[in-house]
Amino acid sequence: LQIQLIEAVHKIQQILSASGQNIYPEEIEAKLNNMPFVSESLVVEQDGKLVALVYPDYEALDRFEMSVPDMESSLDKMRDELNKLVAPYERISKIVLMPNEFEKTPKRSIKRFLYTAK
Repeated sequence: LQIQLIEAVHKIQQILSASGQNIYPEEIEAKLNNMPFVSESLVVEQDGKLVALVYPDYEALDRFEMSVPDMESSLDKMRDELNKLVAPYERISKIVLMPNEFEKTPKRSIKRFLYTAK
């Protein structure tokens, strides 16, 4: 029972509430993770707006002879493509490239709490 309660609290903490709507970041992250050159992502709320933190797929960048600056220049296009796939209240205001992989739990889940502003 205690484990189920902890899991329920953890799920509630993962719901963001930007623009008065409940937003499940995992749904947006799944769409973002399917985009080219994205290894993993995390959607967080910053100043009432949704921001996507992205760790690039460096192996894919190398295969296509792209550099990080090349990817940075295409972030707006990536954001526009993502925003076409989500509801208006789930739109991402910006994408930020992360230099390192996200810290993970032993189960390989991202430690979301380390990346959310308090």
